[in-house]
Amino acid sequence: MSKNVHHSKHQNNKDVIMINEEEDEPKIFKKVKNDNEDDCVINVDVIPWMSKKTMMIKHPVLRLHNEIIEFFEYISPSDQEHKRRVTAYMRVEKYLQDIAPEAQIESFGSFKTRMYLPNADIDMVMIETSCTQKQLFKKVAAKMMKQTNKFENVNLIANAKVPIIKFIEVESQYHFDLSFNQLDGLKQIEELEKAFEIYPELKFLLMTLKCVLRQRDLNETYSGGVGSFLLFQMILAFLREYRKDFFQHNKQDQIKNVTLGEYMIKFLEFYGIKFDVSRKKIVMGQGGRIENKSTQDDRFSLISPQDPDHDVGHSSYKIKEIFKIFQNRHNFLTNYNFKSGESVLRYLINPTDQKFSFLKPAQF
Repeated sequence: MSKNVHHSKHQNNKDVIMINEEEDEPKIFKKVKNDNEDDCVINVDVIPWMSKKTMMIKHPVLRLHNEIIEFFEYISPSDQEHKRRVTAYMRVEKYLQDIAPEAQIESFGSFKTRMYLPNADIDMVMIETSCTQKQLFKKVAAKMMKQTNKFENVNLIANAKVPIIKFIEVESQYHFDLSFNQLDGLKQIEELEKAFEIYPELKFLLMTLKCVLRQRDLNETYSGGVGSFLLFQMILAFLREYRKDFFQHNKQDQIKNVTLGEYMIKFLEFYGIKFDVSRKKIVMGQGGRIENKSTQDDRFSLISPQDPDHDVGHSSYKIKEIFKIFQNRHNFLTNYNFKSGESVLRYLINPTDQKFSFLKPAQF
């Protein structure tokens, strides 16, 4: 399939191929049955991230490719927004440093990589080796609970594997997650940046799928969902497996022709249909692989690349619900007869959902 393309600049100043002219006729013709989700058909006149050029693309999978890029550019934080977050972070950092002058305080996660959605939490870690994790947690919690002029909605999650204080900074109204003596998040930053270089498609899939989970309240690991780092690992594992077939058949030169629309549909198929949660586990270390579990169970198993004894996936007890959604969306996207000019991405991300704010103006 030949593609007419133009190039779009995004945050890391690399070129991203975008299809901007009419393509081959769609291969998707069948109408889909209305499954479990009630958003199969959404009447939306304006999709805030979708350009007129993208609307003109005939093939829905190629249209989805462009939409994913445009959504990434639309939803990513502006320099001004990021500066506001940095300022809020510095205020909180100063307050925590006053409580524990010997402590090391660092940011990590999506705030550090600027891969966060609007309304996302800011992840912080406080490290003081002279205290145990619980001692430091209690010390900071006792102080923060009294500072009602600085912090509100302070939520102490003490019984989690990693104790966390969730709070809102009053001045900025930004949400924060504060953990203690936990180095995993800091170690992950280098891994994230390296993976983004090797797999340029990863960041587009990550931002889109973050929103898919966020709109369904399935994005928090502590409540059984899939958090940002676990989602990153899941996408990375999928991309590694997907590329293996190209290398095994000496077709690695064709990888560059795979569109983001194809990647998205294949991801939904991989976890929604093909992956057997009860029998298989994902091992991320040493290049990654999928193995049989020693004992069958219903828990999702994804072994940390940093610690072979740490199963990152075990906390996500809603994984079957999540995989069911992936299956539903895959079946819909591969069977629905999309109209000319219709947004494909809106069937993954609802632009009218009141639970999630699209804060930026339409890009027409």
